Amino acid sequence: MEIKNFIKIYDEVLPWGTISNLIRFANVSEFEKTQVGGGGVDFNVRRTFTLPLTNLHNSFSNVHWHNLLYFYFTKNLRQFKFDANILDYGYRNIFDIEILKYENTGFYTWHVDHFASAPRTMSCILLLNNDYEGGNLCFRNPDGSGEWEVEVKPNRMIIWPSNFLYPHTVKPVTKGKRYSVVAWAL
Repeated sequence: MEIKNFIKIYDEVLPWGTISNLIRFANVSEFEKTQVGGGGVDFNVRRTFTLPLTNLHNSFSNVHWHNLLYFYFTKNLRQFKFDANILDYGYRNIFDIEILKYENTGFYTWHVDHFASAPRTMSCILLLNNDYEGGNLCFRNPDGSGEWEVEVKPNRMIIWPSNFLYPHTVKPVTKGKRYSVVAWAL
């Protein structure tokens, strides 16, 4: 079995009107610089901006988007377990949901999502738009060989294990703004 078999793609996971409203919300929201590996901003490693979503936020809109997206990420993580035909992949609870904005020259170098201060088990990305150039999500084998990219398609969710077997990158955006929502599970 190939590592690629555990990267699952789900299309049209939200109603299209919801995707449009989420992009509108992102366009009027205030983003912050994104940290790397649990601490510190390093634009040589990651040039992106984040809008954390939480059910404890003082903005009802932020809480609404957190709760709605939590539902869809949870639903698709259950589907992943079925589609990957695995008994237990360690997933217990989604603990973080963020909207990411990659502007012109925004990128994230090769990395994995599991590390000591954030022992994530599952990673999820929901692509929101495709009116930009570059910004492709790419995976490769852990030995650095066999790079492949995920086709950019709005309303597409990609789910994979967060461990060392799944290095991935977001190539630099060369035109426009790339919006996505990321979530991780423990």
